[in-house]
Amino acid sequence: MRLPSLLILIIFITGCDKASTPDSPDIVTISDLLPRANEISGWDRMSGNDAAWLATNASELLYHINGGAELYTNHGFIEATMQLYSGIVNTQSGIECEVQIYDQGTESFARAVYDDPNNVFVNPITPSNPPSAKSQIRKDIFSHSMKFVASRYYVLISITSADDKARDVLEMFALNIAGRIQ
Repeated sequence: MRLPSLLILIIFITGCDKASTPDSPDIVTISDLLPRANEISGWDRMSGNDAAWLATNASELLYHINGGAELYTNHGFIEATMQLYSGIVNTQSGIECEVQIYDQGTESFARAVYDDPNNVFVNPITPSNPPSAKSQIRKDIFSHSMKFVASRYYVLISITSADDKARDVLEMFALNIAGRIQ
């Protein structure tokens, strides 16, 4: 009698991990959702202490985004990752692009982060090639930012360029990440 119960338990446990699936064989952790070095032509991952982080609980998130963690922890936060990239927009090199991905547990919680009154994009721009139905771009004086929801993930991408071509770079990063999530 114990053998069938044990077999069912083993099948259930192995089916619940974050291991790769036939649809996404390379996705094992949240960090695997990030583009690899030069996967987006001309954009390389930066290295160093401030170039990447992983937060697997609320305390670690608070450490990495001091002052902004409540937006995520109030809406089901599971884990998050950040990676900086360096690349070129038009002919200007040394541009930085920061990608943050937040696993909020459910699409409902990810949408709650997106729609939170403390997370509003003033004068949002609709992406020309949106990664999802919930996506917006904001243009600031010296930068652009994009936010979107894909499944249970809330994604925020910022680039240190006010050049209109920077929006194209944001969209390339967003479509790459959304493609890994789907």
